[in-house]
Amino acid sequence: MVNLMKSLRKISKVLDCFTKAEPRNSLNTISKKTGISKGTVHRLLKSLKDIGFIVQDSARDLYRLGDRIINLSGVVLSDLDLPRHSKMPAIKLMNQSGESVHVCVFDGKNVISVDRHEMGKNNNEIIKIESEPPYCTGTGKAILASLPDQQVKELVGDNLEKYTIKTITDIGQIIKELNIIRINGFAIDNEERQYGIKCVSVAIYHKSKVVGAISVTGAKERFSESRIAILAELVKDAAYFISQSLETGSIPKWIRSH
Repeated sequence: MVNLMKSLRKISKVLDCFTKAEPRNSLNTISKKTGISKGTVHRLLKSLKDIGFIVQDSARDLYRLGDRIINLSGVVLSDLDLPRHSKMPAIKLMNQSGESVHVCVFDGKNVISVDRHEMGKNNNEIIKIESEPPYCTGTGKAILASLPDQQVKELVGDNLEKYTIKTITDIGQIIKELNIIRINGFAIDNEERQYGIKCVSVAIYHKSKVVGAISVTGAKERFSESRIAILAELVKDAAYFISQSLETGSIPKWIRSH
C-alpha cells in the first residue's frame, strides 16, 4: 500500500506539469519540474500512455494529456449539477427574450446540452442529451474562446465538417473569431450549424474555469444586429448568476424569488 501511494503521488506530480500555459512537456522538463529521475518519469509516462492519459508527439519528443483524461474531466463537470443551478436563470432568460434557451457543458471535445427551455412547451420534460462539435455552435465557441489558442487547435483538429455554407472550417479563421468573442464577451452562431437559426451565447465558469455555456436561440429574422446587442446583455446576466450559484453551491435568493 505504501509503494502504491508513493507511485500515485509521483503520477500526480507528473500530471500537474500539464497546464494551460504549458500543455506540452518533454521528459527532461517533467523530470526537472517534479524532481523525479528521468528513468522513473519515463516509466510513469509509458504507463500513462498505455491507458490513454498521455499522448506522445514522437516527432518532437513532447507529451500532452490524452483524450481519456480530458473526457473524464467532463464527468467531473457534469457532477456540478449545472441544470439545477441554471434552471431558474434560464427560464427567466427565456421569458425576457421570448426565445429558446439552451445550457451546455463541455466534455473536453464536444458541447452537451443538459438544460433546455422553449416558449409554450413543457419544460419539465426530460432533456434528450445531444452532443455537438464546439467550432460551429454558439455555446461551443463561447467555451473555446476561454481557452488558449494552442489548446483550441488541438481540440478542434483538422478535416472539420461543413454543416452549412457559413460554417467556419479554417482554424485560422476560427481563432480570429474567438478573438472577437473574447473582446465582446459573447459568441454568435450565424447559421453555422443549421440554416435559418442564430444564437447568442456566453460561457459559464466555476472556480475561474469554463464549465459550460448558455444561449438564446431562434429564427435568424429575429436576430438583427441591434437585437443581438440587447440579447447579449441578457445572456451575460444569466451566465453571471449561474456562475455565482455554482461558486457558492446554493441557489441565490434573487433566483428563488422569481
